[in-house]
Amino acid sequence: MDKDIVTLQRNRNIAAILDAPEISLTEDEKAGDGLLKFYRALGWNGEDIVDPCKVRTTEAVYTRLFDIMFEKCPDTQSVGFALINKGPGVDEDIPPNKVYLLDGWIKT
Repeated sequence: MDKDIVTLQRNRNIAAILDAPEISLTEDEKAGDGLLKFYRALGWNGEDIVDPCKVRTTEAVYTRLFDIMFEKCPDTQSVGFALINKGPGVDEDIPPNKVYLLDGWIKT
């Protein structure tokens, strides 16, 4: 098992466990709106700072988010870098279709 995953498991303080939001984008929305909708559905107010390192989910949820964004921007590299920098992290120990919000995921 990866050393970083083990460290995360031992040191995390989970603030909330939520069902992964089902999001979609309208014709007028852009790829980045997918991330905004995802975080808003988790409780982000749109103003505070989200620490994406403290938002953890499954590979399946991450892939769904990638696919939604990719439909609007069919540039794998652009969508991939957006998710790497601003998207949720993946943790193999999270139950299917769940999102873990760790303490401090939002900073005011």
